[in-house]
Amino acid sequence: MRLSLLVAVQCGVAAAVAWWVAKDLIHNPQPLFAPAVAVGTIASSVSQRFRRTLLLIAGVAVGIALGDLLVSWVGQGYVQIGVIVAVAILVAVLLSDEGAFVTQVGGSALVIAVLFPARTDIALPRFLDGVVGGVVGILVAVVVLPLHPIYRIRRAGRPLLSQMSAGLDRLADAALARDAELARQVLDRLRRLDTSEVETAMSAADEVVRISPLRWHNQSALQGWRHGAILMIRSLLHSRDVALNLERAIRDGEPVPPSLAEAARCLAEAARTVSTGWSPSASRPSRSQRAAMSALRLAQEALRSGLRVSGINVANELTIIAVNTIRASGVRKRDAESLRRELAPDTAGESGERHPASDRGQPEPGSGLPPAMGEPS
Repeated sequence: MRLSLLVAVQCGVAAAVAWWVAKDLIHNPQPLFAPAVAVGTIASSVSQRFRRTLLLIAGVAVGIALGDLLVSWVGQGYVQIGVIVAVAILVAVLLSDEGAFVTQVGGSALVIAVLFPARTDIALPRFLDGVVGGVVGILVAVVVLPLHPIYRIRRAGRPLLSQMSAGLDRLADAALARDAELARQVLDRLRRLDTSEVETAMSAADEVVRISPLRWHNQSALQGWRHGAILMIRSLLHSRDVALNLERAIRDGEPVPPSLAEAARCLAEAARTVSTGWSPSASRPSRSQRAAMSALRLAQEALRSGLRVSGINVANELTIIAVNTIRASGVRKRDAESLRRELAPDTAGESGERHPASDRGQPEPGSGLPPAMGEPS
């Protein structure tokens, strides 16, 4: 409801401003398209990147111009509507193969062909209406009344963290029951999780913070939240490795001590609560940090119990997830690794060195980052 309320206010303000600019400043007596394009621009910018919004503006403007020209040439009617839309789509494809652009060109040309009479003296005003509406929509959505950039990341990341937590809980059940098939099912579900929405939210948040003066003060906090989101995406990749190795350990008859299951359950709790607060001091750990530290201890206890190859891999992967979660909740890498060595001195070294495949394409942030997954400032 908070998101919908802000979007509604954005649309109302943008529609009013677009109408005023087009009618009073450009002197178009019927600036219908200006507020319509402004509202459409804001609606698309909620879930799409800035570049797609620009494509929307360009597509609507080009479609309006093409529709006016084609109606003036071929007239109106059932056959003419089909011809106008087909020609507009063809021209759009020749200009750009972006789906958003092509769709808007065709749709705008269709509206012109169906609703408006053939007149050659209104193509330019309507084209300008489209540009005015798009520009006003972007200014309102990104500069004047922008959504909170950190709220965007939290909203996109919450379902992913919830599903990752549920997967770790199910892996704990599989370990206790020695159910290899359940571990396989969890692996399949984890592999299907899509991180693209979080990545899009991070890109959109970057654009808002970079462009909007009202959000410049969120720059430092956003850097930390991006860092935390990247670490939790890594943790998702490592959780798949946990499921894979757990399945192998069970099928090969390797020992799977209860401490491994408890470690997975603690990490499920840590992932669920990682975005609800942060504490940069190990002496004042957050709920997420406490759960992750318990997972570290339990993974070390499992390693001391005499695991075999796949079981050792499970324990080490759980350790990596725990360290990533601690770092994502506000602790620097150096402090998190020091804590890991204190709680689990016998586990393998740096996570990036052990599992480069899980970290592919992810930059290593420098030291001194602000809290990664804290509350918006």
